[in-house]
Amino acid sequence: MTVFPSTEWLEAVARLAAEDAGYRKFGRVDVLAGLKVGDRAFRLTFDVFDIKDVKEVPASELSEVDFYLDMTPEQWRAMIESIRSEGHAGLEYTLNTLDLKLPDGLHHNTADDGYRADKFFRFNESLQRFFDLSAGVETTYA
Repeated sequence: MTVFPSTEWLEAVARLAAEDAGYRKFGRVDVLAGLKVGDRAFRLTFDVFDIKDVKEVPASELSEVDFYLDMTPEQWRAMIESIRSEGHAGLEYTLNTLDLKLPDGLHHNTADDGYRADKFFRFNESLQRFFDLSAGVETTYA
């Protein structure tokens, strides 16, 4: 089993995405994305159809990404468990729904840069597919 959050978990999902025709159908992705899980932060480089350079980074380095997704460990777990049980995010746990319903939204960028923020919406379907593929990763939680 792979522990969430960890680079190993993200790399396991990235491997599934690299082999998934459904992920590719949404087109090329060019974004430097971050995840914030409580006090932990991760950076992922989405480069065309590859996800590479998955790293745990200090939270201060999230200023370098186009955007980052920020939830508590409990919120991340609820989303991942919804994906696991349904094979995809349930209506309450899609990235769009979470962005609308969380008090401060889901996606952020430290520069309040509209162009960077737009990448969240431009690549949303690919990002959603990426997380939906986590249904294929046996997951435990830190």
